[in-house]
Amino acid sequence: MKKLLLSLSLFLSIAFLTMSCDKETVVTEGDLPSSASQFINSSFNGVKILSVVEEKEGLSGKEFEVLLDNGIEIKFDKNGQWLDIDAVNDASILPDNLIPAAILAYVKENYPNSGVNSIEKENYGFDIELTNGLDLVFDKEGKFVRIDP
Repeated sequence: MKKLLLSLSLFLSIAFLTMSCDKETVVTEGDLPSSASQFINSSFNGVKILSVVEEKEGLSGKEFEVLLDNGIEIKFDKNGQWLDIDAVNDASILPDNLIPAAILAYVKENYPNSGVNSIEKENYGFDIELTNGLDLVFDKEGKFVRIDP
């Protein structure tokens, strides 16, 4: 009986670890959801895709990480909606058209010498990183909430 329980515990542990580990696979542009491809073409016209990595994340599905030749990395969900847009170089600025208008106006008014380096969608709103290193949090309507330490 003890051997059976030990074997069952070992099997379940291995199965759980296998399911919970992220699995990354390099895929082609054609494997991206069509809405992700459309977003890239409309927001980054003329920019080439250097790599596409598909991440399988256990029970939550899969995500795609796309690296562009202008140094921008975009993470998409399985439906092709962007989750995170990040300029790999901390001094690089994301194009204004990617930033919600209320957030862009707040940044330009309060941090005129900085630009948005990264934007991430969260359940509560947006996390923004500026080129000066500050991390700002906004709600879903683009209203400033706080500075993250």
